[in-house]
Amino acid sequence: MIEISQVTEVNQYIAGLKAIIFDLDDTLYGEKKYVRSGYHAVAGILPQVEDCEGKLWRAFEKGKSAFDEVLKNEGIYTDELKQKCLRAYRFQQPDIHLYDGVLDMLVQLKAAGYKLGIITDGRPEGQRAKIEALGIEKYVDHVIITDELGGIEYRKPNDTAFRMMKEKLDVEYSEMCYVGDNIKKDFVAPEKLGMRCIWFRNKDGLYYSW
Repeated sequence: MIEISQVTEVNQYIAGLKAIIFDLDDTLYGEKKYVRSGYHAVAGILPQVEDCEGKLWRAFEKGKSAFDEVLKNEGIYTDELKQKCLRAYRFQQPDIHLYDGVLDMLVQLKAAGYKLGIITDGRPEGQRAKIEALGIEKYVDHVIITDELGGIEYRKPNDTAFRMMKEKLDVEYSEMCYVGDNIKKDFVAPEKLGMRCIWFRNKDGLYYSW
């Protein structure tokens, strides 16, 4: 496995490959930005909570269930209101952007003849909204959201998405690499299949401490 400190360093380690597959969250953009964006959306439906977005974020930083924490502390918790908050979060229009240099990297890789893909876990509505907000689908050949394959059991480290990507891109496993940030789950399947693995050790990522 190759370790990099910036995702844009990928092009230094792809000699001999034909396809580069990326994770999405905390690999092409910062997932914390998505969380903040979601809390902003939730704050819009809780005008009675002063500094709602800030309170949600501070609860998140402490590792607590943010909606439970804030709603209970404000004395307004109900199951119905929590579900309303979850819907606002999950169906937000994300205010997110690619990491610096990522768009140029994708354009350059595409121009150099590499086939590009994305394999990402998560609720389809959220992941599709992220991809749309980032404007990246037109730069890649194929996107697989693992939950769309049949549920959360298809999330990494399940290898189904990687096998499907190989067929979609019509390359050998030895000609592919996977770029991700989560050392615990991202590379189990691709290593087993014989793909090259590039670990973006993202200092700002949710899984950096791993």
